[in-house]
Amino acid sequence: MRAQMLKWGNSLAIRIPKPVADSANLREGDTLEIEAAEGSIRLHRVGRIPTLSQLVSQITQENRYPEISAGPEVGREAVEW
Repeated sequence: MRAQMLKWGNSLAIRIPKPVADSANLREGDTLEIEAAEGSIRLHRVGRIPTLSQLVSQITQENRYPEISAGPEVGREAVEW
């Protein structure tokens, strides 16, 4: 399948036709790594960047580190909880 390179601001852009995107299981918002070598371009999907809530949900007692002391409190560092 062929596609045309188009100008997009100061960059170049190419549309990925729907059948190609479907075949590669690409979705809007996916992150792609671009590699260029010897007159060709290769795209690789990068894993999705997890949200903060996804990362926090993975915290368990087994993978938590204990609190580390940074020395005595100085000035206004003292906080009363």
